[in-house]
Amino acid sequence: MDVGSQRFALSPRELECLIWVTRGKSSGDIGGILGLSPRTVDSYLEKVCSKLRVRTRIEAVAVAVRAGVIEPD
Repeated sequence: MDVGSQRFALSPRELECLIWVTRGKSSGDIGGILGLSPRTVDSYLEKVCSKLRVRTRIEAVAVAVRAGVIEPD
């Protein structure tokens, strides 16, 4: 885990889901890739949004990129 993800206390799975969102994947797509249900993916992404203090996935990606948590794809 890098410094940016530690700053927001993102779990490895939350970070992984967020990275897949930057690649344009839906919850169903991410679930298929990671072996999770779409609802579980949604739950992880809701936690990401809460930790980043945003409302949408797009906002989460923007904040994470600006903070250096992830790199734009």
